[in-house]
Amino acid sequence: TYKDHMRILVALAPKMYRETLAHVLRTDRPDDDVRLSDPQTLDREASSFLPHLVVCNDNASEVHEEVSVPSWVVIRYHDHLSASVFIDGQEPRLIQDIAIEDLVWVVDETQRLLA
Repeated sequence: TYKDHMRILVALAPKMYRETLAHVLRTDRPDDDVRLSDPQTLDREASSFLPHLVVCNDNASEVHEEVSVPSWVVIRYHDHLSASVFIDGQEPRLIQDIAIEDLVWVVDETQRLLA
């Protein structure tokens, strides 16, 4: 359940991308729990961490249906870093050339829905 912080799982490749995004999120949202995962172990990490938001690339491993993740940002490397954004209860959207401020907006929106 949501209390005072979000659980965010960043599962991007290459490693430098996920480390950079995690650093930005931890700096911008120090009360949130931000964890890193290799995209190929996303299912295992999501099952144990139960994130509110997953940020991954489009070739990350599938997550079992039993794991309910309210929001997803799927970075599409083959499409100039556009991102498919899925927020629980909202229409999916495509963000062209996603920026950090877009990602922060998804985190804020997910937190608002969970509050």
